[in-house]
Amino acid sequence: MLKRQYIAFAFIINCILVLGSPGDRLPKFKECVRKCDILTCGNSQGFNDPSKQELRNWKKEQMREGLFQELPLDWSLRLLGWECFPNCDYQCQRLVTEDRRAKGEKVLQFHGKWPFARVFGVQEFFSTIFSIANFVPNYRGYRMLRRDYRYEQVKGNTEIVNLLWGYLIISLVSLGAWTFSTIFHLRDTWTREKLDYYFAGATVLSGFYGIFCRVFRLYQIKADTKRRFFAIFLICCYIGHITRLTLDWSYTYNMQANVLCGFLQNIGWTYQSLNTFVYQSETRRGSASKKHIVKRVTDALHRDIANPEVNWTLLPIVLVTSVCFGMSFELLDFAPLGDLLDAHAIWHFVTVWPAYYWYPYMIKDINYNIKQSKLK
Repeated sequence: MLKRQYIAFAFIINCILVLGSPGDRLPKFKECVRKCDILTCGNSQGFNDPSKQELRNWKKEQMREGLFQELPLDWSLRLLGWECFPNCDYQCQRLVTEDRRAKGEKVLQFHGKWPFARVFGVQEFFSTIFSIANFVPNYRGYRMLRRDYRYEQVKGNTEIVNLLWGYLIISLVSLGAWTFSTIFHLRDTWTREKLDYYFAGATVLSGFYGIFCRVFRLYQIKADTKRRFFAIFLICCYIGHITRLTLDWSYTYNMQANVLCGFLQNIGWTYQSLNTFVYQSETRRGSASKKHIVKRVTDALHRDIANPEVNWTLLPIVLVTSVCFGMSFELLDFAPLGDLLDAHAIWHFVTVWPAYYWYPYMIKDINYNIKQSKLK
C-alpha cells in the first residue's frame, strides 16, 4: 500500500539517473564489456573485431585467470533471466569496481545504479527481500478487508461495502506493485522497470480514489453516481498515463503526475485524521464546538493527545510522517555496504512497518467513525 507514498520521490531520483553514470563512460569498463562479449557471447553486440594477436592474448588471459563466465550460465542465473551480454556487463562492473577499490578510488555507479554483488543470481538482494517483506503486511491487510467486505455484504450495509471496496482496490494494487518491485530487483531489465513503475503509478491513483471517497463521503448511497464517475475518470487518467509513457517515456512527466497525486493524498489523510480526532474528542464532551477549526483542533489536542480512546485517530499523520522521513534515505544514496545494502534497500525496509498499522486503522475508522457514529 505504502508504495504510492514514495514512488513520486523515486521518479525525481530517476530523472537524475537517466542522464548517465560515470562508470558507463570509463574506457576500462567499455573495453572490458567488449572483451567479455567477444570471448563468451560470440560478439553478440557487433563490437569491432580485435586483431588476431589481441584475440590470442585475450584467450590466454581468460584461460589463465578465468575472468568471465563461460556459456552455459549457471541455472540460477538463467532462472532469473540473465543472458550472456547482461552478464558480461555485470561482471565488468564488478571487475572495475574491485580494481578501483584496490587503488583507493571512488566506487562509481553504472547505468544509474550501484554495482551490487549478486546473491544466488539476485541482483539487488536486500531490496528484493524487503520488497517481499512489504508484500506480507499488504496481503494481511487485504485478507482483513476482504473478511469485513464479505461480512458487510451479508449484512446489507451498502455504504460500508462501497468504502471497503475502495480500500480493497488499494490493497490489491499494492500487492501487484510489491510483486513487480520484487521481480525488478531480482534482475533489473527495462521491461521489468517499466512494469514496476506502471504498478507504482496505479497505487498512487488507487490510494487517491480511496482517500477521496472517504473524505468526500462518496461511499454513501446518495453519491453512487459521483463515485462511479470519479472511478471512470481515474481509470481514463491511468490509461492516458500509460499511453503517454508508452509513446514517449518521460521521467519528468512521471514525477510531476505522481508528486501531484501523492501530495493530494497526504493532505487528504491529514485532514481525515484531524477531522475524526476533533469529532471523537468533542463527542466525549457531549457537544460540538462552534469555534474556528484551528481552535477546535488545538483544544482537542490539548485535551486528548494522550488519550488512547481518541488519539488513535491521529495514526495516519504518524504513518505519513514516518514514510516521508524514510524518503530521506534515498537522498543519502551511498555505495552499498558490503556491496549489498544501499539507501534504497533501507528505504524499502522502513516502509514495512507502517503497512501493518494502516489497514487496521482503516477498519477501525469505519467501525468507530461511520458505523457507530453520526460522522457520515
